[in-house]
Amino acid sequence: MVQYSSLADALEVEVLTQMADTFFGARKNLDDLMDAFKVHVEDLRANEKMVVAHALFIRSLFLGSEGEQQFYTALNVEAPFKHIPEHSAGHVWRPEHIPFAFFESTRYVKLVQLAYTRMYSACAEYASGVYEDDPDLKGRKRMTISYDFIVSLWNMLNTRVEKINREMAPSSVLQYARSIHNCEQNGQGALSCELGAQSLDDGLRYKMFTFESLNLWKPPTLPKPEACAENIAAFSRAFYAAHKNGIQHVLKALR
Repeated sequence: MVQYSSLADALEVEVLTQMADTFFGARKNLDDLMDAFKVHVEDLRANEKMVVAHALFIRSLFLGSEGEQQFYTALNVEAPFKHIPEHSAGHVWRPEHIPFAFFESTRYVKLVQLAYTRMYSACAEYASGVYEDDPDLKGRKRMTISYDFIVSLWNMLNTRVEKINREMAPSSVLQYARSIHNCEQNGQGALSCELGAQSLDDGLRYKMFTFESLNLWKPPTLPKPEACAENIAAFSRAFYAAHKNGIQHVLKALR
């Protein structure tokens, strides 16, 4: 009889240990995922700054936000960078070299086309990511953090949160553990009475993320550079003719 009692005690301890490992392990995994998610969101903000740097350069080529909005209107696109302050303190991208041309107006057109192409690439990288060398695994590639990835990770995170809140409510786990061991341990009854199941669950419940609370910039849908090259050229020539002195000053500063 003593042998059976010892075996029952051993099984009870093993079951309770596995339950604790499952419960706390699942919460630890979710906590780690949340921490990783926050890091990835900040990485994406750094990529957003790259897009902004290119957008600010295009704005400078059109002498401010008014000319910039006219440019995007010519491309049949709603101005995607209205949120950037007129005098943003952020870094402004600039090319290493201005495209060569005999006429300054042609040089300006080529520069606008180059700036748009680079900005389009920065937007595409922000939106969907690009493959880069993996610093941890030689010869392997990895995808950079992107807006699409953050959306997928956010959905997965909230699915995990909902699942743990639904299937691993602390009060249910505690009650099941007590049902395995009929001899109530000191403090269990006090815990249940003092807190109550609902209060215990509410206090340990994970909160769902709202995507809007991340305050991430949503990438626009822009036409490919080759698809709008003629529109860019036509608008840039007309803009140069109307604002020759201002543009010459901008080009001079870039030399």
